[in-house]
Amino acid sequence: MFKGTFYYATLIPRPLNDTWDFFQKNENLAAITGFPKVKVFGDHLVEQDAEVKLKLHFGFISLNWHGRITELSAERYFIDEGEDIPFPFKSWRHVHAFKAVDESTTKMIDRVTFESFLPAPLIKLMLSGMFFDRKRQLNKLFSAR
Repeated sequence: MFKGTFYYATLIPRPLNDTWDFFQKNENLAAITGFPKVKVFGDHLVEQDAEVKLKLHFGFISLNWHGRITELSAERYFIDEGEDIPFPFKSWRHVHAFKAVDESTTKMIDRVTFESFLPAPLIKLMLSGMFFDRKRQLNKLFSAR
């Protein structure tokens, strides 16, 4: 079993309250994830004990992901933890933290703590690509508003 922690920071060109409001809707995860394609089920709002159910589409392969929002502090952070997650993960804990940089910019810091069946450097490389794509999607989405 391999363990690791992955960090990623994203500057979002929106005020903290706008950014927080956007991330309080689970279906917005699909809007910011280019690969894999994500379909969101479960609870619609990000709130304490909300279920997060995803279907991840990797071309011809689809995987199910079931997690839960285990902790939340309004306009500061929320945490989702995997409950029934696909290979290569054995455990997943994702802290989404938000901080106002100024009146029109928010810094989002993602911290993912995981256990996996694959070496941590390989998982971190995969997560780096996924979060880089999310940053690109977020900037495109928020710049268009």
